[in-house]
Amino acid sequence: MATYLYYDTVRLNKAAGGVLNVSEVLLRHMRMSRDDRVEPVSERHPRIYALAQRLKISRFVLDTLLYNFHYLRALLTGEQLFSVFPNYFLPLTLFGRHRDSIVIVHDLQYKAYPQYFRRSKRLFLDWSLWRAAHSAADVVFISRSSQLDFERHFGHCEHSAVIFNPVDAPRVGAAPTTPGAATNSAPGERYLIAAYHYYPHKNFGGILALFERMKRAGLVDYLDITGNGAADVERMVAALAPEVRGSVRHRGLVSRDELLRLYQGATAFISLSTFEGFNLSAAEAATLGVPLLLSDIPVHRELFTDYAFFVGSAASDPYRLAKHLAQHERTHPVWAHATACAPAAVAGRYLMLKRGALSLARAMP
Repeated sequence: MATYLYYDTVRLNKAAGGVLNVSEVLLRHMRMSRDDRVEPVSERHPRIYALAQRLKISRFVLDTLLYNFHYLRALLTGEQLFSVFPNYFLPLTLFGRHRDSIVIVHDLQYKAYPQYFRRSKRLFLDWSLWRAAHSAADVVFISRSSQLDFERHFGHCEHSAVIFNPVDAPRVGAAPTTPGAATNSAPGERYLIAAYHYYPHKNFGGILALFERMKRAGLVDYLDITGNGAADVERMVAALAPEVRGSVRHRGLVSRDELLRLYQGATAFISLSTFEGFNLSAAEAATLGVPLLLSDIPVHRELFTDYAFFVGSAASDPYRLAKHLAQHERTHPVWAHATACAPAAVAGRYLMLKRGALSLARAMP
């Protein structure tokens, strides 16, 4: 039985967003393995983790201390221990080149939009990713597009793999009705869903412009937005025509079940991002069979070709949009990567990365 120490210290970063969601889902399903033991550091070292949380100790410092402790301990005891780092960073060590490690590289957004990152953060990320590229760790990219971005800046890794993010999006039933309680959209409402926080690369200006065209063409009635950034969106909505302005509903942070219900009831999911490493929200919607209206960027083509409608200056005319939505309603296409992105399948691929090393260790006298 292989033993994995999962560095869930990403939870110490409250702004981790989708990365934290991916980490939690991956950990939960890796722990379901009957052939492997997977333990988060927050459980193996609860007091140290709580202290780091209370004192706001950098997770990079915490990971470095714990990784080196367990590396030396494994040398002394002979334990076969693998380490999983779900968010970019390999800890510093003087022992070896991290052949016992798995590190996930999500995207290189700071390279695409350096103006939104402090120079110190950019330098730290450059240094961290350069170290990953020159390590012996298994470096996992969440898409081929993300891997190509990485290789353009840092070269090829000694050991690398592309494993799509786990997508945990089960169908849910209708919410129980409670008098006076807020409800989801009414049955039969036609709305677009934009389920993500406000960031400049999310291109909310483009989303609002396309929604306005679709509303005037009679294709949808509302645009529902979830997540943080309501004030930023409201400033942009204020510039819309009065008859459109009242049809944009920012719901803020919603529960997981409420989000899944919003997906299920939507006319389409919309994301016109100028950059993505994967686009988990679009993958969740696609898993539930919701039509996608997406920007024409490489990762969207990689993941959603033959499923999504790719929006461009000419391709976004209302007639073609209406035709695509009608065809989707008739044919109910299945997203090609739904099975590969099932959490259990993704967890299995991660656990397979070290099976070769484990077999070799067992074969040695």
